[in-house]
Amino acid sequence: MNHFIVTFESLNALFWHDPVAQIIGLIALIVGVRAFLHRDDQKLRYYLTAFTFLMSIHFFMLGLWIAAIMALLGSARSYVSSLTNNFWVMLTFLLAAWLIAIPNSSEWVHLLPVLGVSLGTWAVFREKGIRMRFLMSMGTVCWFSHNYLVGSIGGAIIEGLFLVVNSRTMFKLFKEQAILR
Repeated sequence: MNHFIVTFESLNALFWHDPVAQIIGLIALIVGVRAFLHRDDQKLRYYLTAFTFLMSIHFFMLGLWIAAIMALLGSARSYVSSLTNNFWVMLTFLLAAWLIAIPNSSEWVHLLPVLGVSLGTWAVFREKGIRMRFLMSMGTVCWFSHNYLVGSIGGAIIEGLFLVVNSRTMFKLFKEQAILR
């Protein structure tokens, strides 16, 4: 019980350190959960565009520049992938992420969003259905780890919920495919 109280006090302190940034992160949570509830790939991309844009604001406000830039790039990527699945466009997003983040990473934790964005980029441009969501889940693990390690309350909660909600949606898609066979 004492561990719970200490954890709650730590979360409370993080929240009040920058409440506006944390509120934006929590709003992003709602948009993001809504994204992964969709079985329609196109709607997923649109909601991800809004979610990652909100997360970029959250990270900028927390002073986490690499995560903020990766989230902003992820927002543009999700939107553009709703218009095209062109390999060269995808490669442009991957190279932009790597060239911006890797040289500016001073700690290994800053590379987790780069890996998450890379997995998500491949997923939204080259995959569909369950395979797209599976790769996105792998990226989610990267973002969850990053958010937890840097103290982003909303970000860690979001990514944890995404793993659950996305797994549920993948299961439903799998059941639908099994019924159609």
